[in-house]
Amino acid sequence: MKNFLYRHGLILFLVVLFGRGLLGMAAVKGIQFVNPALTVQDDLGWVVMIIYATCAIAVVRWLKIDKEIGLTMPTSAKTWYTWLPVLVIPLTLVFLLGFNTTWGHIPFLLIAAAGVAINEEILFRGILLRAILPFGTAIAIIVPSLLFGIAHLGNIFVGGDVTYALFQFGWATFGGMALTAMVLANKSLIPAIVFHFILDAVEYAGTGAYGVHSSDYPIEWLTAFLLLNLAFLIYSLYLLKVSKTNSSKQPKSLTL
Repeated sequence: MKNFLYRHGLILFLVVLFGRGLLGMAAVKGIQFVNPALTVQDDLGWVVMIIYATCAIAVVRWLKIDKEIGLTMPTSAKTWYTWLPVLVIPLTLVFLLGFNTTWGHIPFLLIAAAGVAINEEILFRGILLRAILPFGTAIAIIVPSLLFGIAHLGNIFVGGDVTYALFQFGWATFGGMALTAMVLANKSLIPAIVFHFILDAVEYAGTGAYGVHSSDYPIEWLTAFLLLNLAFLIYSLYLLKVSKTNSSKQPKSLTL
């Protein structure tokens, strides 16, 4: 089983994707059996994200592909500087959303943000990217990111606002492509995880929710965030091009 999953990356991706979902669902049902008033949207999101992140980490450590997918620190401190312009995205969120939660809720929101960042980056920019990268860089950037965007449409079925979810699909797709390009340029998954955590932490603190929003938001706000992610994509593709120009040929692997 271990060797089979190591050799078949797409199957590994599906196993982790659905396996963590089943474990998360079982945990939620068990908690709700004790206290039916608790919901994923308002109360249990952080628990689900801990389970998701734990599953992702456990699998890559079990298969010993953590270094292969880029779970190592960047080789140069300069790598972190390339992320500074991208911080305009969470800063814009701070300006638009402000702070709309209680201090007592902050630890749970931060736990959820860390869980989401670790889980999604390992799953989409790690496991899935490793499986698809042999088919070419363009396909590796586009396909996992489309799936990443589609995955966010699932928020509709757990109480999310439809308009918000549709915009979320757009910026998750653009942002996913940008993050993938950054991972390839950085040859490390760690900066992407850190940035993803910052972005989600700001969003959660500004909305008081775990990424699933039942309230509607102004179209101008949603459009602005979509355009910011498009700009992020353009910037990341430029950095990837520069990285390829300045480096020798690399094997098509995430042992970057």
